[in-house]
Amino acid sequence: MKPPTGDRPPGREGDAFKSHQVQSHLTQKVLLRCVESRELEDGYELSYPDTPAWNKDLEFFCVAWRASSPGMSLEVKNDVADGVLWLQIRGPEGTKQFVEGARYILRSHINPPLTLSLKMRRGLNLLTSPLRVLPNFLVIGAKKAGTTALYDYITQHPRIMPGLKKEISFFNGNYGRGQFWYRSFFPTVFGHLSVRLKEGGPFLTGEATPDYLWRGDCAGRVKDLIPKVKLLAVLRNPVDRAFSQYNHNRRSGLEELSFEAAVDREEERISTEELQGPKPDQRPHFMHHSYKQRGIYVDRLSKWLEVMPREQLLVVKTEDMYQEPETVLRRVFEFLDLPYHEPREFRKLNNAVYTAMDPAVRSRLEAYFAPHNARLADFLGVDDMW
Repeated sequence: MKPPTGDRPPGREGDAFKSHQVQSHLTQKVLLRCVESRELEDGYELSYPDTPAWNKDLEFFCVAWRASSPGMSLEVKNDVADGVLWLQIRGPEGTKQFVEGARYILRSHINPPLTLSLKMRRGLNLLTSPLRVLPNFLVIGAKKAGTTALYDYITQHPRIMPGLKKEISFFNGNYGRGQFWYRSFFPTVFGHLSVRLKEGGPFLTGEATPDYLWRGDCAGRVKDLIPKVKLLAVLRNPVDRAFSQYNHNRRSGLEELSFEAAVDREEERISTEELQGPKPDQRPHFMHHSYKQRGIYVDRLSKWLEVMPREQLLVVKTEDMYQEPETVLRRVFEFLDLPYHEPREFRKLNNAVYTAMDPAVRSRLEAYFAPHNARLADFLGVDDMW
């Protein structure tokens, strides 16, 4: 069914993109539908019941995203005959931009207001947390390197029972809540029996929080709670990773400098920043503007291997995951002691439309990262990384 023609409902141009509105349950639904869609292309359309609540929420999103992405069109159209609302996403790479923004909002609001049914489920999970397992694997990073894609591939395996959330942020942000809070996100021990009967073996479960690699205190906490957990690290060419993080920050309103200026001023921003957290790597500039430091992977991995055995870590290159996904997945499942399982589809590398990186800046960054990449290759026992 095609969306009807006609004018969209009147908008509220200029309204602020306010946090409490972002956290509403209906907007969460809109975002999740977009993020989970398997048919992402320009002109993608979603339909929703024609109710006042949906109408208001969808129109709010149109206003917000038109303001943040002038080159994109988001329109709500009302089909009176069918009683549905249409959300149309159009423009250069429109849907990809929307989904990237949606993912950011969902990650930024870990604890949105819960409906009654969700409250009951979370309450039940907390009550039964002593009967729930701890994760068998963690995808620990790196940020903007493809952790979501890898986690999606892994959790499609019939012997993987995913947690309630992909990114729980326990060891870096919610550690004070205790292990039973953490357990409440994972399946119960009784799941082993059902999976064993159906699939011939026990299940595994896990989560993926890309900031675990970055935060210096996570490794020791993981060692204390789940010493036998298997760790997966997805590493991307640090130049491309830095540029991807920069564009992500620009879209999210976290960066106002040019890429060249942001890279040049990184040390200044970090060294002159006032203490705003208990540890340096929790300060805002460390969290959002460490474009170069986050790409010195060898320093972060070495911290993890000071407390965790080398055989419990598997490093995957982002470029290999997209160019040779089957080969990489076979390595991943072998590492997890699982038979190979082909996912429904292999993702394509997200080539969102950005202003091209200045070749001179790329050359400077390649020179900057070259010795660190060489140290990483030596650390991992391989000939070359990038």
